[in-house]
Amino acid sequence: MLPKFKLSKPVALFLALVAIAAGVTIWLSQRSPDSAYWPPPPDAAGPAQMFPNPQPTAELRVRKPVTALSAAEKTALVNAIQTLQTTIPEGSQISLYEQFVLQHVLTMGFRQRLGANGPARGNPAHSYPAFLPWHRQFLLAFEQALQRVDPSITLPYWDWTDPKALSVMLQADFLGGAGQGTSIEIPNHGAFTGGAVQTGPFANWQLNPALHFNPMTMAPLGPHLLRFVGLPPFHYPLPQAEIDTLFETDNYEVFNALIEGALVPASKDSGKDYVPGWALHAYIHSVIGGSLVDWADWQQGIAHQLDVLGTMDSIPCSPYDPIFWLHHANVDRLWAEWQERGHSGSNFYPAADKPFGHNLTDPMWPWDGGLSAPGRYGPEAEGPDLRDWLIAPTAVVRPLDRLDFRQLGYTYASIELP
Repeated sequence: MLPKFKLSKPVALFLALVAIAAGVTIWLSQRSPDSAYWPPPPDAAGPAQMFPNPQPTAELRVRKPVTALSAAEKTALVNAIQTLQTTIPEGSQISLYEQFVLQHVLTMGFRQRLGANGPARGNPAHSYPAFLPWHRQFLLAFEQALQRVDPSITLPYWDWTDPKALSVMLQADFLGGAGQGTSIEIPNHGAFTGGAVQTGPFANWQLNPALHFNPMTMAPLGPHLLRFVGLPPFHYPLPQAEIDTLFETDNYEVFNALIEGALVPASKDSGKDYVPGWALHAYIHSVIGGSLVDWADWQQGIAHQLDVLGTMDSIPCSPYDPIFWLHHANVDRLWAEWQERGHSGSNFYPAADKPFGHNLTDPMWPWDGGLSAPGRYGPEAEGPDLRDWLIAPTAVVRPLDRLDFRQLGYTYASIELP
């Protein structure tokens, strides 16, 4: 359970802890080494609260919790995902589903030493303010692709505090079981099993080795979807108190850093506001994918990753696991709820002084009309140039365009309709 925190300490502490977090957490450990940028200090108080004034509409699609899906809804979702994975567009070398995986992989390529060009800097999708609007757009584009297969589909979300939700997802008639076939010894905890998914509709997927790799070693992860569910120290479910902490700040940049999982509130007697952590969004990736950690460090409160085990634990290729979409739908839901609680409108998003692509009116790659391009990134330098496989989206999308989720045509079951 995470303690409450305040936002009154010096800005230097915030910046220092963010920098430390970048080196010790799974998500920020792979940020661009070419960028010395760190976000300038946010106003600790945040703007004045602004509550939305939504107009009643019967046309909003409602994203439900995964536990509320009917058998028919589960089947429709699985069938549509399968269709995207087995459909290769004319002139493409990879499937429609893998185009989404590829987009996520190439967000890691915006480093000057890799040959990136254009104004985009850092990582378009992680570690900076556009983490939330980028993934909102990513989810929307994927949901629209599913709806082209079956118009009845709306993405469900995985409530991380619901003890039933994980078992619902891992059923053989839905998203398939936990992995099998590999034994992992966890110090002071014993042996645990994970590995290739061998039950359910995705057990026979053949993953492209150029898109399925360990980002720490750059070695291929193999042709099968891998899961190592619930390996220590990644226990499930999350306490509700950890979610509640998100709603104690009025500052977007603090909210964004907390939900992405690089920082956690410090204990009251520590004399700090934040400490580096492995929480919420990043933590849940490891609940499914599994990660080896340095236990001596972990026991001292230091999140030091030693190795990536499963598909969801690899930053670049994590969308290969269909659970990714339900996981990120919950990230988006929590942001939507925070917006509903007095944080709506463009005042709750930085307008300037961030890396290009993360300011309010900057176009976000790959929805930037070709303004920027990643460098060559992938598991092997002599392998295929993944940039050649990308079908670039034609839409131009800015963070400003993705602040109001209702304007995108959906809401969540946990948000009361007007």
